[in-house]
Amino acid sequence: MIVGYARLSRDEDKKNYISIENQKMIGNQFALEKNMVIDQWYEDDGVSGYSFNRPGFVDLLNNLENIEIIIAKDLSRVGRHNAKVLLLLDELKEKGKRLLLVDDDYDTLNDDDDVIGIKTWYNERYVKDASKKIKRVIRARQKEGTFLTGVPFGYEKDVNVKNKVNIVAEEAEIVKRIFNLYLEGYGYRKIANLLTEQEIPTPSAMRKDRLIKQGKTVKTIPRDQWSDGMVGDILKNDFYLGTFRQHKRERILINGNDTRVSKENQIVFKNNHESIITINDFELAQEAMKKRMRTNYRGKGENRLFGSCLFCKDCGSRLTPITRKNSSKQYYICNTYNQKGKRFCNRSHQITEESLLKDILAYIKLCRNGLQHIIETYDLKDFTTEQSNLEDKRKFLTTSIENKKNELKGLLAQKLKETTLNGFEQSVLAETYEELQKEILAKLNGYESQLREFDQSQMETENVKDKLDTAIKVVDNIIEKNNITGKDIEILVDSIIVDEEGFPDIKLRYGLSEIIKYNPLEELNRRENEIILTTMQLIWKEDRNYTSAKYLSRELTNAGFSKSKKSVLPYIAIMIDKGILKATEDPLKPYNITVNKDHLKNMINVYMESLTTWGNAGNGIRIYSEKEWN
Repeated sequence: MIVGYARLSRDEDKKNYISIENQKMIGNQFALEKNMVIDQWYEDDGVSGYSFNRPGFVDLLNNLENIEIIIAKDLSRVGRHNAKVLLLLDELKEKGKRLLLVDDDYDTLNDDDDVIGIKTWYNERYVKDASKKIKRVIRARQKEGTFLTGVPFGYEKDVNVKNKVNIVAEEAEIVKRIFNLYLEGYGYRKIANLLTEQEIPTPSAMRKDRLIKQGKTVKTIPRDQWSDGMVGDILKNDFYLGTFRQHKRERILINGNDTRVSKENQIVFKNNHESIITINDFELAQEAMKKRMRTNYRGKGENRLFGSCLFCKDCGSRLTPITRKNSSKQYYICNTYNQKGKRFCNRSHQITEESLLKDILAYIKLCRNGLQHIIETYDLKDFTTEQSNLEDKRKFLTTSIENKKNELKGLLAQKLKETTLNGFEQSVLAETYEELQKEILAKLNGYESQLREFDQSQMETENVKDKLDTAIKVVDNIIEKNNITGKDIEILVDSIIVDEEGFPDIKLRYGLSEIIKYNPLEELNRRENEIILTTMQLIWKEDRNYTSAKYLSRELTNAGFSKSKKSVLPYIAIMIDKGILKATEDPLKPYNITVNKDHLKNMINVYMESLTTWGNAGNGIRIYSEKEWN
């Protein structure tokens, strides 16, 4: 059987552009001149000859045992990889197959072409040179800030202004929601499932709808469900900060795999466009990702505030959320104990979400002034030091760049001088100088890349202060609403280590834990003292000569303590022990007040003086001041 092979690569120079049909026509005419007829054509349209993994070419080789003669326009159509083409020619000769090349006047049956190796080398150089040219053009356009690809979900290119992007409001709200959910503790999959369940269109679906409304034709079929990858790509993309990155991936070998380019070698344009996400939320999300990777945290379920920061003191594993039958409370226990039992971790280290919230709220309130102190200290000392260090670094980089440029100029001048004097050694000298030039250029590019990064350093240094400002705003907001969210925890809490008795050792970020230590046992005693003190004040406030559990329970609830008539009984018992109340048989007047107001006032003053933590008591809790009951 006689077959023909035609190939066309779209990246070839247009002056050498030969269509598939033209190649077939040339091949058929050649066959007729040789009294042959081509029975079948194999072709690859738009495929580089450097790769031998071409569909049409692979089919031809797989059917080689049924083929006697192969006709192609020239050797470059067969391939542009020097070594592989030569190996192929040897293989065809061994199998007795003829390869006829029209333009190269080549026939494997009469292989007397002494320059065939040079031709295969030249064909390979052609494609490599073309690749270099394309890379140079792409790199130049990247450095100019030209958008060579599409823009991320949430943006669209401006149709009137080149290299400008605009926010798509509807898509931007979804991006913000994804960041908020992640900072609340949800994982990639949970967010993806939630968006799918709520029938939120995927990025490809929204893009297609938008383009159709603009009167454009879209042939691609969009995804109908959100995936982990979609969510992760959005959370990791600093394009949402207004940062435009180019040259993030590159291909070292022709038809090889793309490899990731390190950040310092990428082409970066900061403040390039309007941001969707604040820098604080974006960096918080990146920090949360790193922390979750270290702890193997997979994202919380509904109403689970803790997870990525909660650890067992004894075995170091995460505390996992559990639910118990006939209980509305949310619990966390040691994951090792839960999965493997006592042999691997002796105790469950159980703690409730409710008690965790109380401990963290109390600690955050204690740390409020410490956080203000850090901000003031940073403003006065650290920030100035950082600015000075950055300015020194900038001078070093600027000087280094200038020195390398002068070194390059001197090298080029010396190269010109020596090649003129030693013409017979020009090729050797040229090669030597080319290596030296590459070395200098590599260092120069490195310094320039560092300088580009430096241009944002001052802004990033200022952002340290912004983070602290954000933290204190979060603290103030927590104190005001007397509640904490998953995002608040991500911002303020570094880790919580729970001991075997279920007491938490809370470590806050921004160095707060180094300023103010927190003891959960002391905090528990402080709360008890607050309730006792508040109960005494409520009894003093009574206009009647008696009180009731109903009244005390209601007022304690209004003061911020747990709502339960039963929970007030232990404190009534304490009042009885102190001689303040006496139980009666009358259900309408269950507890008589046995002391007068002046005596009770003195008892309250003595009790207040005995509390060493009184200065911290009552944060967020209603306790009557001395002025109110004087």
